[in-house]
Amino acid sequence: MYPAVPLMSRRYDVAIVGGGIAGSTLGGQLAEAGLGVVILEQERTFRDRVRGEGIHPWGVAEAKRLGILPVLETAGANELPIWQRYADRAPTESFQWAEHSIEGLPEMSVSHPRLQEAMLRWAQDRGAEVLRPAKAVNLRPGPELAVSLGGDVRDLCARLVVGADGRRSAVRRWMGGVAVEDPIHHRIGGGLFDNVAFQSQATHEAGFAGGRMFVMPQGAGRARAYYVTSAERLAVTRADRSAEDFLRACAAHLPEGPFADAIPAGPVAFFPNADLWTDRIATDDTVLVGDAAGANDPSVGHGLSIAFRDVRELRELMLADRDWSAALRAYSDRRLAYYDVLRTHARWLGVMTTEEGPEADARRDRVSLAREIDPSAGGFALIFARGPDGLIADDDARRRFFGEEAG
Repeated sequence: MYPAVPLMSRRYDVAIVGGGIAGSTLGGQLAEAGLGVVILEQERTFRDRVRGEGIHPWGVAEAKRLGILPVLETAGANELPIWQRYADRAPTESFQWAEHSIEGLPEMSVSHPRLQEAMLRWAQDRGAEVLRPAKAVNLRPGPELAVSLGGDVRDLCARLVVGADGRRSAVRRWMGGVAVEDPIHHRIGGGLFDNVAFQSQATHEAGFAGGRMFVMPQGAGRARAYYVTSAERLAVTRADRSAEDFLRACAAHLPEGPFADAIPAGPVAFFPNADLWTDRIATDDTVLVGDAAGANDPSVGHGLSIAFRDVRELRELMLADRDWSAALRAYSDRRLAYYDVLRTHARWLGVMTTEEGPEADARRDRVSLAREIDPSAGGFALIFARGPDGLIADDDARRRFFGEEAG
């Protein structure tokens, strides 16, 4: 499928460093529009890691606008039209996404490595050249990439270099961007399990003192479980000690039975919640997308949705304006704006769900009262369904979100 030795006999329009979901989706979109695109992917095989595998309804809407829902289907994406909540291990109210989401679209759950492979093949089918395994080792003015491939280092020229190389982006560093990491507030852990006997068309969520957990079925008895909590509560539950401890901690908040025969199908790991971002997203001939441009708190699960939004915004601007430097500036401004809304909301949600004590309890009581008056919390309660558009994360919005005006 992928050539062992690249041609590199012409100057590409776009060179994309990173063949994950953001990079391959953008590569396929631009190649389909007639641009010369090369995608560099350093991993020979995508492997399972603990990462976000849910796509919120607003992200599904972005995928639909990009025309890639068939690729999600090829990757085995499972629709989750219902968000089912539990209290005291019993089901309570359920949330129907179709009542609130764009075009009635559902949440989706998908294997990350399967989607990576499907998107990369899709990009190649649309004309993008894929070099794999290939690693960019330097970026020089031109722009010109030095690429390690098969033991040799070769030069590759392009009109535009795109960094789609993740949270620890090398392209970001080469273009002079400085990563800023927010303070750590809580932790999120995840694990993939087989023989999980939950209803497969719903996400299952339970709150508990100091956090929340949820299960996202992928079909055929496989599901990804997540556990969000403070460091102090994690030390009490010991959910990070082993896969068995993780399952035990999750099962303690759900009805008996669904995890009775569950077995690990991948690693279990915990990570800090902190956003990692940069205010320099583009120069005249380099640009960042996905986690390279800003990685959102993983405990809110917007990662894939943001990647699709980045691709759509950048594609539309590049194809509409032959002056790509102007298009990149416009993309940078837009990206900073919608990412700031998502980042700020994630911080608010972390405070509300993982903090404990009298002050935190009083805050949640105010929030409950405020939601009776305004269930939408000024629109922020629907951010998973409808995304960041139309929302301004200022101090007035914060007071409304936390019910301080109701108090």
